[in-house]
Amino acid sequence: MGKIKCIMFDCMETIVDMSELPCKSDYALWAFQGSGCEKYFKDFDEFYDLYKKANEDILYQNPDYKEYSFEYIYEYILKYKNIYKDDQKNIINLLSENYWRNYKRRCYVDKSIINTLTYLNSKYTLGIVSNFKFIGGIEDLLKSEGIYRLFSFIVVSINEGVRKPNSKLYNIAIKKSGFSKNHILFLGDSFENDYKAPEKVGLEAILLDKGKDKKANCKRISKFSDIEDEIEDL
Repeated sequence: MGKIKCIMFDCMETIVDMSELPCKSDYALWAFQGSGCEKYFKDFDEFYDLYKKANEDILYQNPDYKEYSFEYIYEYILKYKNIYKDDQKNIINLLSENYWRNYKRRCYVDKSIINTLTYLNSKYTLGIVSNFKFIGGIEDLLKSEGIYRLFSFIVVSINEGVRKPNSKLYNIAIKKSGFSKNHILFLGDSFENDYKAPEKVGLEAILLDKGKDKKANCKRISKFSDIEDEIEDL
């Protein structure tokens, strides 16, 4: 075995895949439709317009890469509608629960990935470093798929208040891992978040190539299980 002692993974579209990848409007639709909150809005188009406005206003007011939750978006939407206090908490809970129910049922982990993670867990310390706006979501997905136990640490943007590619998130993960930078490998499907940014903080990185960054000049693998061979050469 080479110098690598720890592997950090992105989560979504690296370990956890979706049967239906969401477009921008789906994030709003999965919260709204069937939530029981439809009566507060003219229709979905109004809800989605307010959803987009909330995101724009939050991003304008917050520093780059500061993370915020879906609940925070819903809070903004209800303020635009002048819904406060007693009703607000209940509506936010209904929207949040409905969103997660719709999102989670589309998620799965391929058996080949589970097999690879099980093998890697016998040789390396494994961790997750993920952007995610839903509190407790990454942990819930990993537990539902029976692979939570394979990871020694999980670092999620919503818990830390900052998202990739901000270096703070990687540095938090490095500290949690207990290893020096030159003993850590990062694997994910985003060139910016999972290859370029990890390398910038001093980690080894490999891109899981899903066709999104064809022109990127980097080390890459085409399927998750290929990491078993690649890591031996590091």
